[in-house]
Amino acid sequence: MLIRSNQDGHPANRAVLCAVLLLAQLAAVAKPRSSQEPPRTEHATPTIRVDVSLVNLTATVIDRDGHPVPGLERDDFIVYEDGVTQGIAVFRNDEDLPVSVGIVFDTSGSMVDKIDDVRDATVHFVNTINAADDVFIMQFSTRTLLVQDFTADRRQLRQAVERLRARGSTSLYDAIVKALKHIRNGRHQRKALLVITDGNDTSSEVDLQQAVDFAIRSEVPIYCLGIGHGGRGSFGHLEGAFRDTVDVDALRAFSNVTGGRTFVLQGPHHKRGVDQIDQACQQVAAELRQQYTLTYYPTSTKGSPLYRRIRVKMRTGNFRVRARDGYFASPPATGTPLP
Repeated sequence: MLIRSNQDGHPANRAVLCAVLLLAQLAAVAKPRSSQEPPRTEHATPTIRVDVSLVNLTATVIDRDGHPVPGLERDDFIVYEDGVTQGIAVFRNDEDLPVSVGIVFDTSGSMVDKIDDVRDATVHFVNTINAADDVFIMQFSTRTLLVQDFTADRRQLRQAVERLRARGSTSLYDAIVKALKHIRNGRHQRKALLVITDGNDTSSEVDLQQAVDFAIRSEVPIYCLGIGHGGRGSFGHLEGAFRDTVDVDALRAFSNVTGGRTFVLQGPHHKRGVDQIDQACQQVAAELRQQYTLTYYPTSTKGSPLYRRIRVKMRTGNFRVRARDGYFASPPATGTPLP
């Protein structure tokens, strides 16, 4: 290419020269790549996939008299998953740490002769737990109703309990599912449910297995107080085949898999001057103020079953330990949504 110069010996038109060079560079870039030339990958950013599942356990340790055991250390516990020992990555003594608590209160018609005692025990319970605990109260009979949202104000909680009246049927499973959903709104990491009922589920939209599966996935300890009078109980004044019995198996299905506890109170509720309902509430309050958190990474997840069994043991001492029974290793199957 010939570029004319001016009298000073410089290019006649620098703009033209720049344009020509630019076109040449563009043509080189646009040249098609040979089919034999491999793509350039030296600057590609590698993708790293990390699959880590962390398992958290709330453990309650009691002695032979049923009292919570304080002052334990990490090495006092052994955790098994499907029979394989797990290393405890994080250990915490949760003594007197605040808890978000849901009280699920049966107000069906059969509670009519028990509700006064349960009111008193519930008020005593909220006055005994940590003052920083936030608590909600949910009543259930034919329907489930939130009567007091989360609060640490004991006066508000007492007033909510005093307004409860007994009437209607029993939607126990629906109430537990709805309470587990609502407890997610609690401001504390530790959470627990206290379920107070006197009978069998008669009107829930979900069945027992659906509700128990939901409880397992929620990872919230569930404490149950089953209150009955035996025989015809609250319905003794009515004609017909009425019975006032507690569905103990259903209550234990919830407490056993979540690491909680079920109290069954049949017959007279005052024995030797002791209010059995109040005493049970106080035992739950004491346990909530002395628990342990154990955290581990499962040693193997490949080819493991859908439901993984957990067992926690103590190395020494005549102590009993309670923690949740296991967890689901995969998300829930699609199906009918829970209420």
